[in-house]
This record gives sequence, structure tokens and C-alpha cells, in this order.
Amino acid sequence: PLTTGLVNGRGVVSRSRNRRGRLYTSSVSRRRAANPPHPHRHLVRGWLLAAGLLLVAIVATPYLAKEVHNRSVASRMVSLEPLILEHATAAGLRSDLVRAVVRAESGGDPRAVSPVGARGLMQVMPDAHADARRIAELPDGDLFDPAYNLRVGTTYLAHLMDRVDGDPRLAVMAYHMGPTRVAELRRQHPSLSSRELAARFAGPQTRAYLKQVMAMLE
Repeated sequence: PLTTGLVNGRGVVSRSRNRRGRLYTSSVSRRRAANPPHPHRHLVRGWLLAAGLLLVAIVATPYLAKEVHNRSVASRMVSLEPLILEHATAAGLRSDLVRAVVRAESGGDPRAVSPVGARGLMQVMPDAHADARRIAELPDGDLFDPAYNLRVGTTYLAHLMDRVDGDPRLAVMAYHMGPTRVAELRRQHPSLSSRELAARFAGPQTRAYLKQVMAMLE
């Protein structure tokens, strides 16, 4: 039999001639005619595509936000490097220690404020501010000013280093949970190392903070 193709709006419909020359529609064409495409199939496809794009956006947004945050922190830390070096040197501290504390405390944001009232780059608490002013006879100043905050924070951190015999882990632990508590733990457990003291007695927030700071020193 001979086959011809008739083009309509949906494509090619195949028809064949039988031996007597009569046209008849193939079984495929009859099935297509019996089951025409859904009139809203393009709309459904559009909805599915939109839903897929929305799902991708929902999944990707946290990762993109984290990447943007990390880049912002890195940029701020680079701009603070001269001040960090200056005040770390003046206080007799390792610059990498000061840098790590600044990054862990505020991410380099000079306007950072904690729920408990810590302020600025090194998240200086009011009592630490008073101690640093007394120790180094510092004038009163604005803790949101990066230079002043670093001066106060490094003065206080250097004081803590002296109190814990130069152990940076204990100094960072004292900076976060308070020097009085660390001094008590050292008196009660003189045989434990700073790592053991932190593992056994520091709270989860202090342990996480220590881990973050010490990772930047190693």
C-alpha cells in the first residue's frame, strides 16, 4: 500500500491507500484522535518548571547566604589587618590570636552588639572595659570605634594571658566565660591541662568558641 503524510496543527497524520485506492487512517492516527493532547498541558509544564526552580532556590539560598557572609567577613578582616597588627604588637600579643578572637567574636563588624551587651570588634563587656581602663589607665571611649575597641580588647586579653601563664587556650577560655571561673577550675583541678579543663568543664558555647579560635591558630 502507498502511504501519504497529511500535515495538520499537531504534526503529520499518516494515511495509506489500500489496493482499491481508498484512503484509510492508520491505527496510530486513530489512537491519537481518540486521545487528543490535554488542552492545558503547556500550562501544567509551566507550573512544574516554576515549582522546580522554586525548589532549587529554596535549597540553594542558605548556601548562597553563607558564601556572601563569608566573603563579607573576609573583606572586613583584610581592611582591619593594619589595626590588628598595631594593637597586637602594642599589647605584646600574637597577631594571629587577636585576629582569631576578632573574627570569632564579631566577624570584623565594628557595630556588633551581643544580647548580653558586648560591643564592637572584640565584643568587649562593660566589666572588661572597666578592667582594661584600670589596668592600662585608658581614657573612656567609644567601643564602636575600631581602634579604641582593639586597644581595650587587646589590653584585657594580654591581662588574661598573664593570669594563665601565657596559655592561649586558657586565655581565650577566660575571655569567653570569665577569668574568675577559669581561675577556680585551675585551683580545683591543677593536674588537668587546658585542653582537659575545656573539654570537661566549659559549656557547649565556650567549647565551640574555643574550637573556632584555636583552629585559626593551628
